[in-house]
Amino acid sequence: MANKKAILKQLADYFAINGIMTPSEYKMQEDAPIRYMAAKRPFGSWARMQSMLKVNFPDQWAKANKEDVPAPAPKAEKKTASKTAKAAPKKAEK
Repeated sequence: MANKKAILKQLADYFAINGIMTPSEYKMQEDAPIRYMAAKRPFGSWARMQSMLKVNFPDQWAKANKEDVPAPAPKAEKKTASKTAKAAPKKAEK
């Protein structure tokens, strides 16, 4: 786990500055702190590395994902269905 933490720390600092990248974007970077395969190998996949990064380094994750979150749209009034419909009458027993 110590190896994973060290790799995550380096990637977290890098992504905090440059933003989260896809594997193909990361491979094109010349200033990447770690080669792609060395960064991915301990985690098994790029998505797993990103999820561990999000859990273990939430501050850097927030900096890396500086997406403008749109304001929620105003809620429309809910139309309530009237409950005037009654159940069908039961059949008479013989």
